[in-house]
Amino acid sequence: MVVVLDLDMEKDKNPEEVTIEIGTNGQEAYKTLVEWVKTVPKTINELKKNGTEEDLKTYQMQIKMVLDKLKQIELKLDND
Repeated sequence: MVVVLDLDMEKDKNPEEVTIEIGTNGQEAYKTLVEWVKTVPKTINELKKNGTEEDLKTYQMQIKMVLDKLKQIELKLDND
């Protein structure tokens, strides 16, 4: 199984380039992404305190992409 979450907040990266690859074990990929989502509130609070507005916007876009990927995985798992 391959799950790659490239959610790096580097300034020179395109915020829309979030790589999430799903290998043969969609269940494990789903679990990994769910665990990542659980860290979101803490990270948002940290960005509000120590980050820039741009950092926060970028992270919010990444959250949306991860949630979209979770929906895709759910559909794939339901169809299997």
